[in-house]
Amino acid sequence: MSHILIAGLGDLGSGLAQVLLAEGHRVSAIRRGQQCPAGVELYSQDLTEGAAMLPPDQVDLLVIIMTPSEYSEAGYLKAFVRAPLTLLDALAQQQPLPPVVFVSSSAVFGELAGEVDELTSPRPSRYNGKVLLAAEEEISARSMATVVRFTGIYGPGRYRQIDKAARLARGEEALPASQWTNRIHRDDCVGLLHCVVSGWLEGQEMPPLVVGTDSVGGRNLDVLQWLAQQQGLSLEVPGDTRDAPPAGKQVRSRYISQGHYTLKYPGYREGYARVLADRDS
Repeated sequence: MSHILIAGLGDLGSGLAQVLLAEGHRVSAIRRGQQCPAGVELYSQDLTEGAAMLPPDQVDLLVIIMTPSEYSEAGYLKAFVRAPLTLLDALAQQQPLPPVVFVSSSAVFGELAGEVDELTSPRPSRYNGKVLLAAEEEISARSMATVVRFTGIYGPGRYRQIDKAARLARGEEALPASQWTNRIHRDDCVGLLHCVVSGWLEGQEMPPLVVGTDSVGGRNLDVLQWLAQQQGLSLEVPGDTRDAPPAGKQVRSRYISQGHYTLKYPGYREGYARVLADRDS
């Protein structure tokens, strides 16, 4: 049995904690609130204000899954730089730092076009990608680490694209420009994190970077049109938009394509069908 500390016990962190607990591991967690799955040892605190409480005994692996309290450069710096580094400093006073799994985002790739994967050099242009890249580099310099860059996460309670498709079909919004969209289901985020965590705990040689995305991707207009149809609506997409290649980046995961993890939902149709069924049940 290993002892895993999860900093950030939101949707993904709670899902990962439940899987690890079911396997017999000990799970401690840090979050601002008081809610946590049964069996988790919770140390409720705000890491942006300092690390006041930590597990007193050895932590074998640290998972960092932060969420900013506000979507601004200041909010990102607090969540992804100040909080993790505060935690690492405090933990380093108690023990040698364990391996770290840090959840990041494909925003780090910036506005690159064409296919990108773990071998692509990031070129962030916006504050979110720049801050996340700085956090990745700082954490990786302090401890052995695997950074997991997720693309757009959808799943239970995440209905933004579904609602957008309905508004487009009703004519409440203008049709967006054609571009690549890159998605991964929430359950596959949890599954991939569990795969990476298990690799570290089993002593495998783990990569410094893993991209988390489904194996299909797609054009945003095709996804939106399909989502509208699943809701009994009709969304017309001009034929001339299909002639030009979509703008933006098409994110691929070498780690997944090499067979290290098997996606539960390899494409948006499988994943969104489950989301819609659960929402309407």
